[in-house]
Amino acid sequence: MKTNISGFPEYLPSEQLAFNTIIHTISGIYQNYGYVPLETAAVERIDTLTSKGIDSKEVYALRRLNAQGDDGDKDIALRFDLTVPMARYVAQNFADLSFPFRRYQCQPVWRGERAQKGRYRQFHQFDLDVVGDGTLPIVADAEVIAAAHDALVAIMPEGTPFTMRVNNRKLLTGLVQGAGYEEGEQTYAAIKVIDDLEKIRDEDARERLTAINPQANVQKLIDQTRTTNLSDLTGLNDLAQQGLNELKEVLTTLDNLTGGTSNIVADLAIARGLDYYTGTVVETKLHTAPELGSICSGGRYDNLAASLSDRNLPGVGLSIGVSRLAAWLMDQPPYNTMPATPASIIVIGAAAPALCQQIRKAGLACELGLGDKSAGQHFMAADKRGIKYGIVADTPEKATIRTFSTRQQAEVEASGVVPYLQTLLG
Repeated sequence: MKTNISGFPEYLPSEQLAFNTIIHTISGIYQNYGYVPLETAAVERIDTLTSKGIDSKEVYALRRLNAQGDDGDKDIALRFDLTVPMARYVAQNFADLSFPFRRYQCQPVWRGERAQKGRYRQFHQFDLDVVGDGTLPIVADAEVIAAAHDALVAIMPEGTPFTMRVNNRKLLTGLVQGAGYEEGEQTYAAIKVIDDLEKIRDEDARERLTAINPQANVQKLIDQTRTTNLSDLTGLNDLAQQGLNELKEVLTTLDNLTGGTSNIVADLAIARGLDYYTGTVVETKLHTAPELGSICSGGRYDNLAASLSDRNLPGVGLSIGVSRLAAWLMDQPPYNTMPATPASIIVIGAAAPALCQQIRKAGLACELGLGDKSAGQHFMAADKRGIKYGIVADTPEKATIRTFSTRQQAEVEASGVVPYLQTLLG
């Protein structure tokens, strides 16, 4: 038997049902915030994908087998993320959309990187974005963070600790330049070092920052980005002050949206790597599984669709790495005890098809027993898949209902089967 291609995961039935439960739960939270579902094509033009700083070495290009010469759609590739396709979609459908446009999207993306545990070449992202026409109030930044926070709380085992760390790229850029780094390459290089502060020693950080600009006030910059009290930031340049004001407004609005939560904190060392973030940035760590990295990240972009439209379309969004997170969640309750079928009931016997129809019309999921097997064989296999109740319906008048967990059974008139099951299932 051939093995799966590395980095392209497939789920067993119980795992797929667990994954679907996670997706359904997040979708429900986002719809409660007024966001609409969106699906975009699996492919995009290569120049669209690479226009925002994406490493072209990780993009899977497409070409038809046996294509000759310029034939074969050589200019298209599988999408790398969901943000760039969303920006293209908004630009193309601008006239038919209402703004601000709120959307959520959960689809697979493809990246040509080395496959390893928790890191795949095909995986699902779950994105949440709001896009404005011309302007977008800073409260939108708080809204997407609050929605993602509520989604994470909803899918996590109760009490699972996580922290959403929030910063502002204007603030960080202003602090870097205020410490003496020149605008442009020096600033960008220094921000990359700051973004690595939690991974490297202070001595290494100071050495790298000094190498970028020996005249910069390195220690001041490190101290500022590690402050936990925003009131300590004084004497800022205009860019840093603007970013600080925005960050404070986001945090204040978040308190109102969430009722106050210790899961969301300011962290001035958060930068995010992609070039298109221009304001609020977010990273989320799961305390009990730090090896997962950031499970929910994103931020504000002033105009992601700049190369696709002459309109200014600012937006803010977050992405949950749902495949990586789901792999961890599937080892946790309640996902690790998910049944291998959505049905709670199996029905066998000559009158089973008609009784199944009655049960399904009542909104209860049931299986029709298939094959020439004994009741014991049917019920043993059903119990193994997670089905709770078995029904023997040899005649249209009566049925015998067995509860697998207790091995108790009861004879019920056909008209009373559905009410009886509804009582059992609560």
